[in-house]
Amino acid sequence: MSSGRTGRSDGRGSEGRRRLVLAAGALLAVAAAVAVGFYSGYRYARRSASGHARPAPLSSTPATAPTAPARSTAPHMNARPVAATTGNWLVNPGFEQGAEGWKWLDWSQEWGPFEIADGIATSGSKSAHLAVRGEPGGRPTHVFGVVQEIAPQVFPERMSGRYRVDRWEPGDARKVYLQAVVIATHPEGTLPSTQVRYILEGVTVPPYDMSNARYRFFHSRAQPPMSQWIDFSLPVRQDFLQLWGKVPPPGTALRVLFEARYDDKPAGGSVAADVYYDDLFIGVP
Repeated sequence: MSSGRTGRSDGRGSEGRRRLVLAAGALLAVAAAVAVGFYSGYRYARRSASGHARPAPLSSTPATAPTAPARSTAPHMNARPVAATTGNWLVNPGFEQGAEGWKWLDWSQEWGPFEIADGIATSGSKSAHLAVRGEPGGRPTHVFGVVQEIAPQVFPERMSGRYRVDRWEPGDARKVYLQAVVIATHPEGTLPSTQVRYILEGVTVPPYDMSNARYRFFHSRAQPPMSQWIDFSLPVRQDFLQLWGKVPPPGTALRVLFEARYDDKPAGGSVAADVYYDDLFIGVP
């Protein structure tokens, strides 16, 4: 009887030890899994903190391109990075917030300032007013315009807007005209920039022969219509490809200008014009 009880007791003890071993193994497995997960999360967090992009979930919708630094070493260029790949990349395109987002090239002696017109507009109540004035004894060339500098992740497809001329007195100046310009800066290569200049009004032949500029004519007429808003739409990407043989790479710093200007004014001559721009656009519609 004593040996039987001892046998049953030894059996129960063996079964208990077996269960303890299994439980310990399970706990070790759980601990190992937690440790692996923690280590993976730690490495993932370190990759994120060091600036590497986290893996994006699988999706049929393309992710928004990251914002890259502006590709430019041009002096005075302060391009604003643009992360969006569609839409209008201009700040305050209708001038309803006044001059916010816009500037003129005040570092250039050939440039003059712009104003904000209140009550002359195509939408809203404001527009940019370029009061072109050239007095006797003044500079032979003077440019008036509004400018933004951007560094988008894709090259723009289109530039558009509206302009209006309420006064046009070219006087003896050989060239008085309106133009919209896109300048792509290039830190590498033989040219510091490549430009497409769109003549909107005022001249019938290219004003200059420049190695880094190509011209397109939206209108080829010396006398613009008076006191009416005129829509313009320009295929920027297509024209860069056709005129330069390639499109600048993503992140290239772009200077976008909407101008009214005169060139080759004689010393005793005078020029006067009032030009307005509104509802401006550059980007991918």
